[in-house]
Amino acid sequence: MQGNLSEINLSEILSLATGGKKSGLLTLRHGNETVEVFLLDGEIVHATCPIGEGEKAIYYPVTWGEGSFTLESRELAHATTIQKKSDQILEDLRSMSREWENILEVIPSGHCIFQLADLAGEPNGPITIPHAAWRVLSKIDGRRSVQEVAGALKAPYAQTAKILFNLCKSGLVAVAPTVAQPQGALVSAGLLARLEGHLTEVMGPIAPFVVRDQIRALGESQEKLPQAKLEELVGLVSREISDAKLRAQFEAAVARELASFKRS
Repeated sequence: MQGNLSEINLSEILSLATGGKKSGLLTLRHGNETVEVFLLDGEIVHATCPIGEGEKAIYYPVTWGEGSFTLESRELAHATTIQKKSDQILEDLRSMSREWENILEVIPSGHCIFQLADLAGEPNGPITIPHAAWRVLSKIDGRRSVQEVAGALKAPYAQTAKILFNLCKSGLVAVAPTVAQPQGALVSAGLLARLEGHLTEVMGPIAPFVVRDQIRALGESQEKLPQAKLEELVGLVSREISDAKLRAQFEAAVARELASFKRS
């Protein structure tokens, strides 16, 4: 079984796999991120993701709206890190998906920026904030995006977004105002194609899709990408390269490309 995550979500995939008493490996991919879920007779026994293993690995891709998945029979996992029954995991995933729809109304992308709210007057009583929320608050400065806050904390993006959503609803943080930038010169199609070419060398044929998605995340289009956002785009794309050596190779090639571009 294989398909696209834009057509079927994680809970639906697992419902089919567990309901059919499947055994094997479910692999989910989104850019350079991979999640592996091992099943035995319809029960989820082990899972891994970029930040660890166990239950958190199953919930890690709940925010993925795009990507691919494959379910294949293969050697079972040597470890057992999942204790919950599949029915409970499926219910958790459905609940998280419903909750994520509400979060998206406040945080539509990982590039949203928050700042501390201007509290009117003195609070009526003490404000109790969980430790995890304090950690997020410590990284809020009106400049870091939600994605950057998650990276600074080495925490899952979904968890960071949920905490910021609750802090926003509590009135402790607010979305930072967008500063309009004047429209300047645009990045030429030729330069963009060369950048995609360098990325293809280290990522393969998925590179153009990565570039497209990151341009969209900047709120721009490939036809009208301002030169002022070019370096920001390169930074976002570079973070998608998980291998440090390949990332360095890409950054060096792009640095040469940009230096040549600036001299012209």
